[in-house]
Amino acid sequence: MNENTTAVLAAFIGVAGALGGAFMGAWMQRRATLEQIAAQERAEQRGQLRTDRRASYAEVMDAAERFIASLDDIVAARRAGAGSPGSAGGWEQMREESQAAMRMLRRAIWNVRVAGPEDMTDLAKGIYDVNMRRFEIAFDRALTFEEMDERLDRKNAEFRQERSRFVAGAQRLLGNGGT
Repeated sequence: MNENTTAVLAAFIGVAGALGGAFMGAWMQRRATLEQIAAQERAEQRGQLRTDRRASYAEVMDAAERFIASLDDIVAARRAGAGSPGSAGGWEQMREESQAAMRMLRRAIWNVRVAGPEDMTDLAKGIYDVNMRRFEIAFDRALTFEEMDERLDRKNAEFRQERSRFVAGAQRLLGNGGT
């Protein structure tokens, strides 16, 4: 080989190497960019799921609080001797308020079921179940006020326990407290 051929061959190898390096660099940059975009999308999805879960868990608490308010009205009316739950008057309206709160709680449980996870649905269902028992006690015609009040006290303690378990579960899952 003469010097000119060697120089041309060296220049060709240099150009090929430069082009190959540029191509490989561009390919690696594209791959890194795609990985970064995918990671960002996963992070956004996790953030959206967390937001959806927070909203559905808050909806359970709002519905439970609405039921508590309706139950307080019933207890106050029974304490004042406004008649029995089966008598006419405001009882039907109070009953409808409580039932509306329970329907709201059922819908909230479905939202928790969608947002997940299943153990949070179970905890929300626990709140619903104890509130349903409280509703039945409050409207039990056979109970005197004192009997109703005593039974509600026991169920109120059970409700507070269920609510605390739900809140602790939500805090743990959302990463903002709990153990």
